[in-house]
Amino acid sequence: TLKTIGLMCCLAMTGMLIPCQEESVVSYFDDIFCDIGDEQSIEQNLSTFSGHITNLRDILAVCGKGNLVLIDEVGAGTEPNEGTALALAICEFLRRSGAKCVVTTHYGKLKEYSLSTERVENASMEFDLQTLAPTYKLIMGMPGSSNALAIAGRLGIDESITDFARALISEEDTRFEDAVDTLETA
Repeated sequence: TLKTIGLMCCLAMTGMLIPCQEESVVSYFDDIFCDIGDEQSIEQNLSTFSGHITNLRDILAVCGKGNLVLIDEVGAGTEPNEGTALALAICEFLRRSGAKCVVTTHYGKLKEYSLSTERVENASMEFDLQTLAPTYKLIMGMPGSSNALAIAGRLGIDESITDFARALISEEDTRFEDAVDTLETA
C-alpha cells in the first residue's frame, strides 16, 4: 500500500493517468520521503532499527507542509515499549509539521492514538483468516488486528502455546483487539 501510494502520487504529479475512481483527488507534493524496507548494513555497522532511525532522522530534519512521508512499521526492530513511545513521538512530530503521512504499525497504542487524535485516521488491510491470505482490500477508518495468534494456530503451532500466549497478553490489549474484531465483523 505504501509503495502504491507513493507511485500513484508520483505518476499523477507527472501528468500520467492513474487507476482510480473518477472523483478521486491526488495531492501535489514538493517532496515524497520514504522509510520502507530493511535498512540494515553490515558495512556501516547498522542494525535494522539503526538503519530506520538514520533514515527517519534525515526525513524529520526536512519534512513539513507540502511533503508526503511514507513509513513502514515505525519504531519496529527494538524493545516494544520504547519502540511504541518513539513511534508515537515521531507520528506526533510529523502531524505537527504539517506533512501528510502514511504510517504502518502493529502497535496497539499507535492505533489508539489515531482514534483520539485530530487529523489522524486508521485504515487496515483486510485479511482472510480462513485462507491465511490478504484480500488486498484497504478498509478506511478501521484499525487492523494483528491476528498473530490465530495465524500461528492455523499454521500448526501447538494450541497449548497459543493459549498460553493469549493468557500473557494484557487485559487492556485483549479488550482493544476484541473491539477491533467486533468492528471488523459488523
